[in-house]
Amino acid sequence: MSLDEKRYRQLLDETFARVDRAFESVDPDLAEVSLSQGTLTITFFEKQRFMLTPQPSPRQLWAAFRDRAWHFDWNEERRAWVDDRGHSIELLDLVERTTRDVASVEVRVPRT
Repeated sequence: MSLDEKRYRQLLDETFARVDRAFESVDPDLAEVSLSQGTLTITFFEKQRFMLTPQPSPRQLWAAFRDRAWHFDWNEERRAWVDDRGHSIELLDLVERTTRDVASVEVRVPRT
């Protein structure tokens, strides 16, 4: 199913708001969320950055951390951003796992 621009933007806004909320009570010295020029960045201690960048043309959401990159498509059936390489990686799970592995902080990103 192809997303129209309005639905794509709505999903991005909802996703970014959920990620931001999940980090509200986290010590900013360990992990902090910022939004600038449409990109959401989680900055971990030692200035490591996990970035979520919208890609409007293919209607994807891209994630990058260290030397890795993932491309996510919206999966309506799962109601989640799922990697486009068929590994069944969900974006919000990746955010939670990366935060736990890098900052030793447990965050729970709301799904709805």
